[in-house]
Amino acid sequence: MADQRAKDTAMAERIIKHMNNDHADSISLYLRHYRKLSASSARGAIMTDISLSAMTFETTDGKTHIISLKPPMASFAEARTRSVDMDREARSALDISPIKLTSYLPPRKPAHIIVFGLCAMAYVNFATKHMMVPGTFFYDKVLPWWPGGPESYLWTVDKVFYPMLAIHFTEAFLLDRTKLRKYGVERGSALWWKWMASVFIEGWGCWKRIDAEVGRKMKEAEKAQH
Repeated sequence: MADQRAKDTAMAERIIKHMNNDHADSISLYLRHYRKLSASSARGAIMTDISLSAMTFETTDGKTHIISLKPPMASFAEARTRSVDMDREARSALDISPIKLTSYLPPRKPAHIIVFGLCAMAYVNFATKHMMVPGTFFYDKVLPWWPGGPESYLWTVDKVFYPMLAIHFTEAFLLDRTKLRKYGVERGSALWWKWMASVFIEGWGCWKRIDAEVGRKMKEAEKAQH
């Protein structure tokens, strides 16, 4: 009996160490799904104990959260299978993919580069239009070459900018909710800001590059299983 208790204690310690070192994402997902914590509250949590009937975690605010295992495990040998099943259930419920987007992919295709440049130019034109007044070089020497002259140019800047702003704001909002969140990009992180800034400028190109990268990683994962 004492030997079995010692073996169980040693195995529990190994499980706790493994989960904390290698499966921080799963711990966060467990707490978000089973304990209904927010993503920010679950971030950085650690496992502090495991028994055949429960897992115990501590969040960064010092609070303890217990997730009951139903049914209880027959032995700690079930821990790996049970933790994988819990991860899968949590991801399904939260709509979080096992595929992670780990880097920002800048525009590389000609179409993406052109759209990015044109949209960036529209932002610059709107931001500097107050300087385009009679007596300035750009107004007097450049804008007369624009079809319709300076007045037509300034009218076009306004007509293009506001619809583009509304569309790109909507695309940024949806990208955060449906893509970045799903593929593990933490809101407020440096990677999140790169993607959000890019989609706010160029719009649809970001969606295309994320879909392509996710597709590539899915193929790699499928090959690794064979």
